[in-house]
Amino acid sequence: MGLAPESLVKRAKRRIRSYTILPLTYRLKYGDLGKYLAYSCYIPGWVQENESVALAQAVYSLPPNPVVVEVGSFVGKSAVLLAGARKLQGSGHVHCIDPFDASGDEFSVPFYLRVAKRRRIPLDQWFAENIARAGLTDWVKAHKATGQEVGKTWSTPIDLLYLDGDQSPVGARETYEFFAPHVKSGGMIVLHNTAEREYDPGHDGHYRICQESIRQPDYTDVYRVDMMTFAHKV
Repeated sequence: MGLAPESLVKRAKRRIRSYTILPLTYRLKYGDLGKYLAYSCYIPGWVQENESVALAQAVYSLPPNPVVVEVGSFVGKSAVLLAGARKLQGSGHVHCIDPFDASGDEFSVPFYLRVAKRRRIPLDQWFAENIARAGLTDWVKAHKATGQEVGKTWSTPIDLLYLDGDQSPVGARETYEFFAPHVKSGGMIVLHNTAEREYDPGHDGHYRICQESIRQPDYTDVYRVDMMTFAHKV
């Protein structure tokens, strides 16, 4: 069954906004940082406009030579923001962790698979192409594994940890417990999908972490931008 005419019109309007209006707006408003916000517009994912700006600005403001860790990269929508911000500052490196197999919590998997079907190539290849197209290959190290798998042996201090992988309560909590101890004092933690709303079963892992753990005395300066929560580790 084809799309109704009004659905086609809505889709066309979204594409016009994503591929022309937003990139131009970003470049005019945010200068060099807007370049990577614009690149991100073209990449499938679930990070929205205000979240993208806040995330890019947070990474841009880190001290020299930071270690940035992203858990849940999919095909690079957020990775472009993270690495682009550090390239502009001239230092740092971004570790992107994802199994690149469209796996995850039960609610998310159908959405991942739907996007993956758009191109008949492995997701890690699609990710690498997006990073290369933005000129960021030298700034990104991809880890083809789950957050839990990498986290078990992780030992490097982290300046900013961005969690957007497995959203299940168990998977999200395990990943957090592995990586959060390595966030430096004064470093940042960012979690996606944390707004006050009704969640589908098994899809509220990051929301639960924010309610249970992202609070004083362990964290300060906690704030949320749409679905994304930011905090500094004490």
